[in-house]
Amino acid sequence: MIASVVARPTAGPSSPADEYIPLRLNDRERALLCVLEGALSVSEYTDRVDSVMAWRGARTGRAVEELQEMLAYMTGLAVAASLKVSHEPCLEANADVFREAFEVGRRFKGMNPDKMRASYGKLIYMLQDATAPDVIRELGFDPLSRVQTVHAELALLSCLDLLEEPELPLAASPAHSAEAADAKAAATARLLARFADGDAERAVRLERCLLSLADHACLVEAHVSPVDTMLRLLRTHFSPASTSVGPGGAASASLQITAGRGGARLSHSHASQYAYVEQSLLLWRAVLACRAELRRAPRRAPAEVCRAVGGRCSRSCPACGLSPRRTSSAAATGCAIRGRAATACRARQTSAS
Repeated sequence: MIASVVARPTAGPSSPADEYIPLRLNDRERALLCVLEGALSVSEYTDRVDSVMAWRGARTGRAVEELQEMLAYMTGLAVAASLKVSHEPCLEANADVFREAFEVGRRFKGMNPDKMRASYGKLIYMLQDATAPDVIRELGFDPLSRVQTVHAELALLSCLDLLEEPELPLAASPAHSAEAADAKAAATARLLARFADGDAERAVRLERCLLSLADHACLVEAHVSPVDTMLRLLRTHFSPASTSVGPGGAASASLQITAGRGGARLSHSHASQYAYVEQSLLLWRAVLACRAELRRAPRRAPAEVCRAVGGRCSRSCPACGLSPRRTSSAAATGCAIRGRAATACRARQTSAS
């Protein structure tokens, strides 16, 4: 899977990555996002569920209690935000609202990696526990749903042909000047006139898809352009195989490193270090360009991810089919690889003493 992504280093507006590009939030979803973030800010889910004492006791019961408390917070905030929710005491009555709010949070994080830095991990731990059969049975519903994407929305509108339109790259590309912005607006208007069929609501939904593609293109450009700059500087000021003459005919500096000097931990010749730096930048560029697809990859092959982190998860995992392990406090906080790291650290401390 990684090889196929690296082989496709760019993901433009009309690339196969359209299947993974998240849909921009509308006004109702932004209100739900505020509700979710407010509830996450006051929830102490990870402090109470992932503590050592919780793992020694009935962890499932503690998780259910904290999830119910989280959902109660969300219900109160949704009522305060004038959102349509059921006032029945049964949490299951608002299952669709909770499910939508959790999906909105995951989608928003995919579009804005710099947001929800303190709360997103808590949300994911919470949803991982909520997928356990015992927890679903206690809650009365499954809180997970598919993340809405541009491809899925266009499929609902029967407008997948829009992705093949020659004007799409212009309508969904970043505009860096007034002329480019005018050309982009004109291309967008032509596409909407062609596919909306005079339906105002349909035009709004199609415009949302185009804006989502443009958001993704801007995000990819913002992530990839610094790496492209580093690659250009590397290839301009250094020669791949020689340190005597650079590409421009001027003397080229050496990238050679020696273990123990300047903080280096290994020795590389100039050619080896140049190849290492160039390959690292190219790989990182490919990862950043295909970030939307890579975020969805673990959902397609969870068993491979479990093997990559050591074979078993500390939380309930549909790939492993295992319940959470109770081997150590480190394992209780994340994946099993953290437990092995903590064990190795304690072993080093013991031998040092």
